[in-house]
Formats: sequence, C-alpha cells, structure tokens
Amino acid sequence: MKAITKNLVFFSIGLIILTLLFRFFLSRFLQNQLFTEVWILAALYGILIFIIGWTFGKKDKQTLPLYDIGLRFHVATYLICNLIAEIWFFLGLQSDCEKIKSVHFTVVFWGVGLLIHYILYLITRKNAINGIKKTEIFE
Repeated sequence: MKAITKNLVFFSIGLIILTLLFRFFLSRFLQNQLFTEVWILAALYGILIFIIGWTFGKKDKQTLPLYDIGLRFHVATYLICNLIAEIWFFLGLQSDCEKIKSVHFTVVFWGVGLLIHYILYLITRKNAINGIKKTEIFE
C-alpha cells in the first residue's frame, strides 16, 4: 500500500500554510485581547482544514482504492499541527497569555483520539485485502 500519495502531500502543504497563518493570527489576537476574532479565526481555520481534507481525501480515494478510513490524513494533521505548535512555543512566538501546557494537553487528548481511530482502522482492515475493500475485489 502506498502510504504517502500526491494528494496527501498537497494536503500537508496546505495544512502547513494554514496552520502557520492560524498560529500567527491567534497569537496576535490573543496578545491584543481580541477574543471574538479568536473564535472567528478558529472557526474559519477548522472549516478550511475540513475543506482541504475533504477535497484531497476524496481525490485520493478516487485515484487509489485504499481502505484506510482517513487514517493517513489524520496522522498527517496530528503531526503537522502539533509540531508547528511546539516549534511556535520553542521559538517564543506565542502571546503572553498562551501557555505551552495547552499545547501538551492538545497533544495528549488528540493522541487518544488518534489511537481510537487507529484501533478502528485495524478493525475495519479485516474487511480489506491489501488495503482494498473485499467487496470491490469480488464484485
């Protein structure tokens, strides 16, 4: 099974750009106590990430008959978002009211969600042969 596809790479590039922009504006808005703008920014970021994930994930499914229930995209998102957040704090780019503890809590709780997703992937993989649904092979 090809784990890193062209669509996953394009998704990751888009995610890196959007996450860097999100972190930049989040820190600036928090520093200036623009809390309404923080909520708007977070909602917009979430929507844009969903759209690019949906777009590239759908293209990936059309070009490759993989049955991974979005796990590759979830892992990429987890790694990119959390690495950027950690680096952001390491470089001291955060606002005065941002704490590294919130990033670490995000890593832990999101990691639990990712672990659950991985377990579901392992369960559903029983219905696939080499990453392709059995029903698609034998129909």
